[in-house]
Amino acid sequence: MAAAAKKTRKELLKEPDEFITLSSRMVGFIASYKKTIAYVCFGVLLAVVAVSGYVGYSGWQESKAAAQLAQALAKYERLSAESSQGQAVPQVAEDFKRILNDYGNRSNGNTARVLYANLCYETGDFKQAIELYQTSLARFQDDPLMRFLLLKGLAYAHEGLKDYAAAVAYFEQALSAAQKNLQDDVLFHLGDLYARLGDSQKSTAAFNRLLTDHQDSIYVSMARERVNS
Repeated sequence: MAAAAKKTRKELLKEPDEFITLSSRMVGFIASYKKTIAYVCFGVLLAVVAVSGYVGYSGWQESKAAAQLAQALAKYERLSAESSQGQAVPQVAEDFKRILNDYGNRSNGNTARVLYANLCYETGDFKQAIELYQTSLARFQDDPLMRFLLLKGLAYAHEGLKDYAAAVAYFEQALSAAQKNLQDDVLFHLGDLYARLGDSQKSTAAFNRLLTDHQDSIYVSMARERVNS
């Protein structure tokens, strides 16, 4: 096979430089579509500004929610000291409801909802507590510990209404969601509630599981009494 003829320097100089040719084409493209490119760049800039603005706005909203929550809690503490918890909670109800209306989808709004649910439970407003706990449960699906605590809150609130079947259902869910070191009080309540419902077999099983798996629990002596009675 014949070797390819080697081009002379003169011939090479006559050929267009690839970089120059490419650069020329790019310049030509930009000149032809400069308006479109400007729109695209402007759109990207707007997107960046929008994201930055949203982050800033979100942080500002969270700060406002946190400030209002702190004020509501301070007001509650002051009123509780002056009168009683039962009298204080109704007086801060509107403060918490305003936070939930304005910032219910924010992180601090979710915290306010749980705190208000706890206050409602402590003062015997079990129906309001259940509504707030139930709403909160959907907002903490990715937080195992908070989900466990909310399930317990729902169980306690239903127990307060003497709806023992519903209380058992929520305690069973809480038991499944709990780490082992958090199960003892749930097992004790299940043993007690099953006894109230007339299911002695499940009651004894719950108490025995507590005695076997949680020998250092504060509920051990009470559970042992219930099993031996």
